[in-house]
Amino acid sequence: MIPKVSWLPNLRPRKILLAVMPYEGEVRDKVTDKFYKNSAVKYMPLGVLSIAACIPPDYEVKVLDAASRGLTLEETIAEIEAFEPDILGLSVVTYRAWSMVQILKRCSAPVKVVGGPHTTKSSAYILEQGADAVFIDDAEVTFPKWLADGCPKGIFDGGQADLNALPLPARRLLNKEDYYIEKNEDLLFDVGRLRLPLFTSKGCPFSCIYCDVQQKTFNFKSPERVGDEFEDLIDYGATSIHILDDAFNIRKSRVVDISRELTSRGVNIDWSARGTVEVREEVVAELAAAGCKRLHVGIESLDDTVLENLKKSQRVKHVEKFANHCAKHGIDILGYFILGSPGETEEYRRRLPSLIEEMNIRIPYFNILSPLAETPFYSQLLAEGRFERDHWDDFCREPVKDFIMPDVRPAEERAMLEATIREYVEFFKRRDLHVFAA
Repeated sequence: MIPKVSWLPNLRPRKILLAVMPYEGEVRDKVTDKFYKNSAVKYMPLGVLSIAACIPPDYEVKVLDAASRGLTLEETIAEIEAFEPDILGLSVVTYRAWSMVQILKRCSAPVKVVGGPHTTKSSAYILEQGADAVFIDDAEVTFPKWLADGCPKGIFDGGQADLNALPLPARRLLNKEDYYIEKNEDLLFDVGRLRLPLFTSKGCPFSCIYCDVQQKTFNFKSPERVGDEFEDLIDYGATSIHILDDAFNIRKSRVVDISRELTSRGVNIDWSARGTVEVREEVVAELAAAGCKRLHVGIESLDDTVLENLKKSQRVKHVEKFANHCAKHGIDILGYFILGSPGETEEYRRRLPSLIEEMNIRIPYFNILSPLAETPFYSQLLAEGRFERDHWDDFCREPVKDFIMPDVRPAEERAMLEATIREYVEFFKRRDLHVFAA
């Protein structure tokens, strides 16, 4: 029997809606050139789907991915209200905190809860903004327990769940047609009609100053579990699979075992992974043999001084070795690069396109260094007095629509960096060294 809500004794909830926030009103990104924001790139919300798979079958569960469907705030609220959930769960990243507050205020669900990365530092604010409960970290175990306990109010920290013990994400709660790829001129490699994501691990142990990955404990699935999930995605109709890990290839033996597991099962599908610079040729060779086509890697700079300032673990010699291994074994590199880093020179920026060409990094993706929330870089700028106040804390306490993070750079430097990236985009377009929105 479904338990009653402890603080609403007349309510025995049966309908649960889990929603991903719409893009409308999100923090305005001054970091990424518009060229990289490709409308075809949509990822099923794996965190929400994983929680949905853990909810007891007594409940009717709906998942609403407002972001991927391109819904406005009003359309999102209308769909929520039409379903009339007893419990409304919102999955939130800090960039979309404004829409979270609007939905908490305006939706009539008697019980409202929030989870996702935004809760890590802002749980107390979220309770003040209208949530009855807040879930920090993994909620696959804590959310069902919370239901069984009568939906008590408060903050619930799930820590890191045993990923191998969880059911597969409930992808079939969504309409896969919402994720079909509509090809356009900037989508420059063919992955078929349906590119679906999976996580084989969570967390990254590195300490890069610009990165807002909050989980530093590396938590991972077994090779057998990864193989099961690959086969499930293929059965579901995937034409391409993208591993969205923070650091897929941290452990050599694990990556080799996953590759061999896929090979032994006869998995035959275009697939790619997000990871780190890999200097071990045997790892790259095993990935290639298992069908990996692309590695999406945060290279960030081809200057050792800059890499040291960013607290990257690699140096240029490691990137060179990685690029050579990938070229030898037929894996394309999607390399992320950051401009505007401490120690970067005008001469370096002038030479960067040629350096990328020389390393055969076919798909470069450029961003401008920005003080994202909850990053060491932002904390450093605050400590140095570069900001007169904690702007991210102000935003989390009182989110505003289309927030723009103030820039510590002079306006002319910002304009120069943006113009440089536009030049890079045109450079690689002309040379058919394709750029892809990841």
